[in-house]
Amino acid sequence: MPGAAGGARVANGEDDVLDDSTAQDRVATADVAVPDSSTLRVEITAVIADVPVFRAALRAWLTARRLLDRRGEDILLAVDEAVANSVEHAYRGTAPGPVVLTALTVGAATVRISVADRGQWLTPTPDDNAVPLRGRGLSIIRAVADVVSIDRGTPTAPGTTTTAEFTGP
Repeated sequence: MPGAAGGARVANGEDDVLDDSTAQDRVATADVAVPDSSTLRVEITAVIADVPVFRAALRAWLTARRLLDRRGEDILLAVDEAVANSVEHAYRGTAPGPVVLTALTVGAATVRISVADRGQWLTPTPDDNAVPLRGRGLSIIRAVADVVSIDRGTPTAPGTTTTAEFTGP
């Protein structure tokens, strides 16, 4: 994967991975490269310029599975919030590391998404909510998903994985 300057990899659950060099190219590639697979895996470097890759790849994957009309906007919103948390908080004070989105269908009616990083979990403080309209990401995810879990890692095995499930229409 490319370094801290940014980079994205879109995989189809098999072996082909796309790797590009500019944010616009990465988004365009993600739009056309999402294959017909039950699993989507996208990896970016935790920089803001790479965030659109997730939305484009996930939208294409949901569309290909005819899931966008059912719960698509909820799924996209939850992923946006989880990715924003990883980009903003996971690698604070260090070089940006990877953020990985995995989306898969579970049975006929459930989509499970996971957003994972290898950064250190930061326990929220009162100062984190000092700016109005900030610090609402996890609440938004919980509001739109049917099931949410957060694995905060450990000091010896850092990383946060936010998993959300969306069932039915």
